Amino acid sequence: MKVKAISPLLLQCDRGKIYLTSPRMPGRLRIKRQVAEILFALQEPQDQLTIGHPELSHEQTQSVIQTLISAGYILPADEAEQKTQTPHPWDVWGANAWNFHTQLKDAPFLRGASQEMEAYEARITSRVRPPNVREEDPETPVLLLPRVRSEMNVPFRSVLENRRTHRHFKEDRVGLDDFATLLHYSFAPMRFADSGVMGVQQLKSYASGGARHEAEFYIAVFNVHGVEAGTYRYDTIRHGLVPVEADLSRAAMERFTYDQGFFTTSSFGVVTTALTERMAWKYPHPRAYKLMLHNVGHLVQVFSMTASALGLGAAITGGFRDTEVENALRLEGSSEFPTFFMSCGVPELTPEGQPAVYRAPTRPTLS
Repeated sequence: MKVKAISPLLLQCDRGKIYLTSPRMPGRLRIKRQVAEILFALQEPQDQLTIGHPELSHEQTQSVIQTLISAGYILPADEAEQKTQTPHPWDVWGANAWNFHTQLKDAPFLRGASQEMEAYEARITSRVRPPNVREEDPETPVLLLPRVRSEMNVPFRSVLENRRTHRHFKEDRVGLDDFATLLHYSFAPMRFADSGVMGVQQLKSYASGGARHEAEFYIAVFNVHGVEAGTYRYDTIRHGLVPVEADLSRAAMERFTYDQGFFTTSSFGVVTTALTERMAWKYPHPRAYKLMLHNVGHLVQVFSMTASALGLGAAITGGFRDTEVENALRLEGSSEFPTFFMSCGVPELTPEGQPAVYRAPTRPTLS
């Protein structure tokens, strides 16, 4: 009988151990190197009885194959493509998404036992705690922004009801006070907390796993009153803009985001990045990467809703050219990488106060 390995198969190497996984199969299976080599050989149909491995006897090889057949990882060749199909959505999301999904499962969180907590604190305090903010050269120039906040007297219900994605903006400049207020409430700390071995932590308007606040903010200014057009990094402690040598022009921002139209008329844009060591210092398990993606979702929602409360419009997107952005901002890629793009300006609105391109249904339809 001819047999063939199912597809896709992923091999995950973790601390010297090899695991076999597939979106077609539940869980994952720990295997030896020889088993992995047999599976590689079975990417094409072969007669079961002729399969061999130089380090295994014929009986051992056949036993391995039979075990893999029983587990569902090897099938008769005529069934491998016909009988079993990769379940949706993994058939379209692909092997990389499946690998991400499985590798981050079952994080080893502490259970609260005193010995575990002591060992954990000893481990993290043995490493230098990364600063919660960038350590600036005192000679670095900074444009200090107003600390007088714009009024936001809009009822919270109205903020929830009126928050929309805006891609079309007026030529009006965003006022300096509104600009400064938006950056402050979206990105700056509101309070500080003494957290013992964790240090002094920033408490911001958005949730962040462990209050690590690994996000940094690069601001592309196009049309803001009182601020020269250019590229800056927002200093969350000094509440100011630090000039950055990078091309975040309208054309560049549009190219980075695949010409989606977010920045052609907006007054300014924001690129968020993640400083990985801030999070990894406290959370050494791979699930922390997933937490960083959750965190940026929290902060961009606060940005979008605060913009709405100020009478501004915002758009957010996770679709961008990662490598080009890293090169433009001179990021190392592993220690700091881009996570989101946002644009903001004075929105063009319909008479009902909705985005300019909004179309309400005019006839009954099935939702």
